[in-house]
Amino acid sequence: MNPPMNGPERAVFRLKLAAAMLLMFGWGSGQAEPEPAAPQTFSPDTASISPAVKQKVLEHMKQTNLERLKGWPGIIFYCPVEEAENPAVRAICTAVNADVGNLMAEHKVPFQIAKSSFDRHFLPHMSGRLLLVVDLAATPAGEQPAAISAEVQGLAHYAHAVNWSSELYPESGGKEKSPLEVPQHVDALLWESNFIFATAGDQSTLVEQSKAAIEERVRNFLAEFDRINHKR
Repeated sequence: MNPPMNGPERAVFRLKLAAAMLLMFGWGSGQAEPEPAAPQTFSPDTASISPAVKQKVLEHMKQTNLERLKGWPGIIFYCPVEEAENPAVRAICTAVNADVGNLMAEHKVPFQIAKSSFDRHFLPHMSGRLLLVVDLAATPAGEQPAAISAEVQGLAHYAHAVNWSSELYPESGGKEKSPLEVPQHVDALLWESNFIFATAGDQSTLVEQSKAAIEERVRNFLAEFDRINHKR
């Protein structure tokens, strides 16, 4: 087994490989370069899907995604404050956590705020509630240009998830189980919405913009959650 190479060694190796290939094919050795191959032409696929069919498929997909939010007894909300190392992330989540109660109340959704990563994993497992988590990333404080990104995700915790294909094969006595056959704790992604903001200036100028974008996405999620669970 060859030892791993660092960045410079890898670059040198690629250059050597490229040079060897050039010599192998006679390029750069005084021989004429081969004529370029004639471009291939392809006939376009004439099969098409009508706008009506496309719309029907999209509506079916949208309804299927919506149905996944049905029946959950409430929400655990997590936006990191205590464990956030970046001051901009801490400021954003402090402000969002202060407002999220009003957003939940508008839709009459039972909720609890997870204050730590322990709560984030423990509370959904114990309560059976859906987890709505804000996963923030930011450039180091003080660096310019600066950027902040966020993923707002609706996650469903399953404590005994197994791969469905494990049911197709009977257990072999005495043999060690495949990991697919062993129940796992997993978070299934049911809903998500992302954004990224950047500035040539200081990161602090993105705090209010990011807070507003997160709360907009929380509202959108709650509107869908409300629509499927409280049909009017």
